[in-house]
Amino acid sequence: MNIAIVGGSGFIGRHTANELIRHGHTVTIFDKAEPCFTEDYEKVDALNLKELDSAFRRHSSFDAVYMFAAISDSKENHTDIQHAVNTNIMCLTNTLKICEDQKIPRIIFSSTVWVYSVVTDRDYVCEEENLPISSSDHIYTTCKLACESIVKNYCSVRGIDYTILRYGIAYGPGCHPDTILSRFITNALNNKPLTITGSGDTYRNFLYVDDHARGNRLALCNEAKNKIINLEGPEEITLTMVAERVKELHHKDVKIEYTNERHGDYRGKHVSNRRSKSLLDWSPSVDFTTGSKKLYDYIKENISSCAAC
Repeated sequence: MNIAIVGGSGFIGRHTANELIRHGHTVTIFDKAEPCFTEDYEKVDALNLKELDSAFRRHSSFDAVYMFAAISDSKENHTDIQHAVNTNIMCLTNTLKICEDQKIPRIIFSSTVWVYSVVTDRDYVCEEENLPISSSDHIYTTCKLACESIVKNYCSVRGIDYTILRYGIAYGPGCHPDTILSRFITNALNNKPLTITGSGDTYRNFLYVDDHARGNRLALCNEAKNKIINLEGPEEITLTMVAERVKELHHKDVKIEYTNERHGDYRGKHVSNRRSKSLLDWSPSVDFTTGSKKLYDYIKENISSCAAC
């Protein structure tokens, strides 16, 4: 298949591109930042519809578009709310317009398990949940809920097939340095304390990025058309467990500190993967012990390389 990836130079995007290429697909990346591998690339700001349209028209027709362009870091979303909302929503609507105008039959949109934070009466959740946007207390969650609705409404009106993938928390070599696992590892290697917001019992089901990429590729199947599908991590890992794991990997004493809980922080849910197993035959393959070791070794090597420069 001929695949476009909007935001394909980002963490999940570039891993997905490599996964697709390894399985015989042709991939073109549309992004402001150049990808770290030499495949077909268009330098373009997805906020600029005219620019995005011109970039797409320089290529033959696509069979599907992956839409990753967004402000995903929670702190960035609160630092500049106007920019976050504009980027998260308009990059999507521009991409949908491209699909409509250029008759691209399929869009695969990256959402998040953070949307389940609006379910307040239980911990076990699945794709069939009613998710009231009015219950959201975080800009990132609000944007993703709005985007999911826009995808479903737009595609219904314009006859475009969609798949919405709700991701577990992504980690692995090259992930955002402010994700909690990356930050804890970096702090430990620099002899700084590991600061936990809240009591430490908040948990994440971390999902190794290779599992994201594999799920993204499998979502191209017909069975995933016009479906919302969870891709959640295999284990519930509390923030305290993250800190203890980093101490274990570091083999040195590391100070752990606790501070106030962040506003709107995702406290964790038991998110069902039944649909991804039944429709995609997907389940996470990398456990947290294995994945955290890979990330620790990667960050340690990079810090050592920088110190030698």
